[in-house]
Amino acid sequence: MRELRLAPHIHSSFSDDSDWELPRLIRVLRRAGFDGALVCDHDRTMDAGTWARIQHECDRLGDDTGFLLVPGIEYQDPDHIVHLPVFGRAPFYGRSPIIDDVVRRAREDGAAAIFAHPQRREAWRRFDPAWTPYLTGIEAWNRKYDGVRPNTWALAQAEQLGLPATVALDWHGTRQLYPLALRVPSPPRGDNRQRSGAVVSSMLAGRMRATAFGIDVARFDQGPLGRSTRGFESLRTWAAPKVRQIENSLRGQS
Repeated sequence: MRELRLAPHIHSSFSDDSDWELPRLIRVLRRAGFDGALVCDHDRTMDAGTWARIQHECDRLGDDTGFLLVPGIEYQDPDHIVHLPVFGRAPFYGRSPIIDDVVRRAREDGAAAIFAHPQRREAWRRFDPAWTPYLTGIEAWNRKYDGVRPNTWALAQAEQLGLPATVALDWHGTRQLYPLALRVPSPPRGDNRQRSGAVVSSMLAGRMRATAFGIDVARFDQGPLGRSTRGFESLRTWAAPKVRQIENSLRGQS
């Protein structure tokens, strides 16, 4: 069965921390080899009207370009610690809602909810196993917060609870461009709305694979591959502040 290679957890200019218009995202992500994207813009800049516009733009551009766009919203709890991307055509649940309510309502509304970036602000400490029946997955590798290897806690938790491990570019710019993909069965022919609905249905049924460089993400926490990625991540963590310092210095001189 043919699979679609989707760019997961993508922020567009509908978010307050991204200036990437959807047409530009399509061009860049398509050149990077993706067949589509899971778009999730922040609830803090959302209202019902904006959510309707996002869905309309995803469908219009998806139909025009053939690049599949699945609309979604990234919800944050009132403390801005737990984040929950929700993909599908569920209604807007409001800004900074109670996450317990969102996970249940999303499932009832046929949307796919994913526990995002557990490493960020130690969100994993607030994970509630009672959410398990309502969640579609746990982000085991978020490019923005986990760097070049998956999150060990997330992989173990996903396995223990029987939840799919997912991945996320958490796209705000090209720095997050990395060969992480969510692979789903290619949906039947149809317009963007129909095909994106089929993708969400596949996610809800667990018919998806999270990969890095085309390899199952769990393998990056085991054996020689796991040891090498731990070394690379240690090096990246050491170098990242120095790189940012140089970038800030160059910006200050310009």
